[in-house]
Amino acid sequence: MDKNTNNSIKGFTLIEVLLVIVVIGMMVAAIQINFTSNKPEAKLQQESSRFAGVFNLAAEYGLLNNIELGLFIDKNSYQFVGFDGVRWSVVADNELLSVYQLPDEISISLSFDDLALEQPSLINAELFQPDDEALEQMEEGLGDDEKPIIPQVYLLSGGDITPFRVEFSFTDQFYISDDISFAVKGLYTTPVKVIGPIIDGEMPDE
Repeated sequence: MDKNTNNSIKGFTLIEVLLVIVVIGMMVAAIQINFTSNKPEAKLQQESSRFAGVFNLAAEYGLLNNIELGLFIDKNSYQFVGFDGVRWSVVADNELLSVYQLPDEISISLSFDDLALEQPSLINAELFQPDDEALEQMEEGLGDDEKPIIPQVYLLSGGDITPFRVEFSFTDQFYISDDISFAVKGLYTTPVKVIGPIIDGEMPDE
C-alpha cells in the first residue's frame, strides 16, 4: 500500500463510534421486542429505550464538544438543543438530537417533584435563561402559536444533568385493560435508567 493510500484513510471520531453503538443498540432492542412480545407494552419499552439511548448520546456529545445542551419536550415530541452563551438553538450536525415525534398512541410527560433526591441539583437554571433581547431574536419567524425553545432539562458539558423523570404511556384513545407505562430516570449524571413496566402505578423492583 503506497503512502498516498495511507494518507487518504481517515479514522472514525469517538462521537461517530458512539453514534453507531447507540443506533445498533436501538435496532437490537427493536428486534428483540418484535420477536419476543406482541404485547402493547413493547411499544412503550421501545420508545423509552430510544429516549434513554439518545439522552446518553447527547450527554457524551456535550462532553466531547464542550457544549451545554438542553432537553426540550413539547406536546408529543422531544429534541436536544445547544446553548451558545446567549440563546438556545438546534444541533445541526447530529440528526439523532433533532426533533423526534412519538407515535400518536404514545404520550410523554416530564416530572421533577417525585424524585428521591439525595442532594439539591447543582445546576442553576437561571444561567441558561436568554435575556429579553435574545428572546426577541428567538421569536423572529415564529408563528402566533409557536414559542421559543427553552429546555426543561439541562446537560452540562462537565457531565452534570438536571434530575428528572420522563414517563411514556398510552393516550386515552388507545385503550388497554391495565394502566401501563415505562419511565426514564436521570439523577445528577448519565447514564439514565429505563424503569418498567409500571402497571397501575406499581413500580417494578429496580
